[in-house]
Amino acid sequence: MILSLVRGIYLVLAGLALAFELAPWTREAFVKYGKTRSEDPADKGNRRAPQFLSAKDLLSWFSQQTVPKNWFWHFYFVGAAVGIVLALDLFGQALGQTKPLFDLCSEMMSTANAWLPLAFEKRAAGIIGAGSDMIKGSYKSALLALSMYNAHVMLRLKETMYDQPITCARMHIGQYGVGIIFYIATPFAVVADSCFVPGWTSPPVWAVIAGVALYIYASVHQWRCHHILYRLRNQAVQQNSGYVVPDGDLFSLVACPHFLCEILIYLAIWIATGFQATSLIWTIFWTVINLGITARETQRWYRQKFGSKYPRCRKALVPYIW
Repeated sequence: MILSLVRGIYLVLAGLALAFELAPWTREAFVKYGKTRSEDPADKGNRRAPQFLSAKDLLSWFSQQTVPKNWFWHFYFVGAAVGIVLALDLFGQALGQTKPLFDLCSEMMSTANAWLPLAFEKRAAGIIGAGSDMIKGSYKSALLALSMYNAHVMLRLKETMYDQPITCARMHIGQYGVGIIFYIATPFAVVADSCFVPGWTSPPVWAVIAGVALYIYASVHQWRCHHILYRLRNQAVQQNSGYVVPDGDLFSLVACPHFLCEILIYLAIWIATGFQATSLIWTIFWTVINLGITARETQRWYRQKFGSKYPRCRKALVPYIW
């Protein structure tokens, strides 16, 4: 059930993102955020009282509901909190404790208490002949993947809370809700297959090395690119100037290298599991759709804003391709 739920969440979110991107009105209202979102009096708090006379009035009112883009730190706080809870359970299971994985979650969420342990009993019955070393190995490899995820979201939490400049940029409240859902679901996607899919084994050493190497590469470059953006934004605030074209590091290749690195980080976590965490493929699928749309909007904004000053050879997300 958890596998279907987690994968279904990504599928629904990707479908909604693509549908909203197709129409100019929904793209402007629900997809764009930050600098790409057109300024609207409603975004600054001057929202008219909703007149719920028709579905059109309700939709128009809902399209104006925004929250500060600085609330991005909420996403990483939620992701880190869920990831840490799951990591504690995984760590105990890897040490051979008898409590089932997610038991902490089932104790915290009484509604799930009835069926989560049952699901693990079924999983255990399916691999009962595999031996305890194999079972512990699956938890250890899942713990490595989850540790990589937790390190990523905790670094992003630190950046968004302490490094990222405070701005007046806004995002739609629907995007905020999508972000919260994503960061609740993703820690489960990282480890769910190790718990529910029989036959999960310790990944080959080469896969772990390749995954960790790609993870470090992507994390370092994402950090650099984020701080290039932070520095430019701080300069703009201090000098009361506008946006400038970012340059340096991977910005020489694409408009949104931090998005590219985000995708590579999730790809690296999947590789480190020995390509066994199938649910992470759905995570990567959603991340590519979501960040691909945002990268295209950012590329459009840069070209409209800077015209001939913007490098013509710079792609949106994938170097030399797109």
